[in-house]
Amino acid sequence: MKSLTICLTPHDVEQRLATLGIPCSFGPEETSAFATTPVVARAERTFAFPTPAANGSLNLKYIKSCVGTNPARQPSFFEHPWYAEEPFMDRNCQPGWHVVMMDVLEDSIQRPANYLHSVNNPDLCLPEAVEIVLMLFLHYAGTGEQLLLKKHSWCSDLASLGRQVTVGAFGRNGLFLSGHPPQFASRGLGICARINV
Repeated sequence: MKSLTICLTPHDVEQRLATLGIPCSFGPEETSAFATTPVVARAERTFAFPTPAANGSLNLKYIKSCVGTNPARQPSFFEHPWYAEEPFMDRNCQPGWHVVMMDVLEDSIQRPANYLHSVNNPDLCLPEAVEIVLMLFLHYAGTGEQLLLKKHSWCSDLASLGRQVTVGAFGRNGLFLSGHPPQFASRGLGICARINV
């Protein structure tokens, strides 16, 4: 099976985030450790990127402060007050490899947040919102392509009022962060699954 994985090196990640004004630095040992890229044998398009132990700038609140909310200057976030004080905004992206599907799984569309439990595949799980945002913005910084233009992905993050976070609709108004009840279903909502490697 031909790999459809885009795989960034630590240098790629540093360089692409720098163009967005987001500081990110890998130590020499990490650069060496991440020289071996994960093997992903899936039919879906996937995006793999490493993140360093020095991950203090890799949370949604800080990323938003760097890229802003001006839709005339992409990438950006769509400004909405609901998420400003939500704890998931402060959660740093875990260090290590992140392999995320670039498109929502076709079978996950119009399914609730717990859909992956029904497919019983231990290699797939819900991504964190920061992983989806980093995937979208790293890809955009390198190619200018806006993924998830008309779709949202469920994320593992929980928000207030029993909602579960979704990320997507990365279009001319910026990237949307939303929250829905976990049983919510929509034709624009699916899962860009994280692949455990």
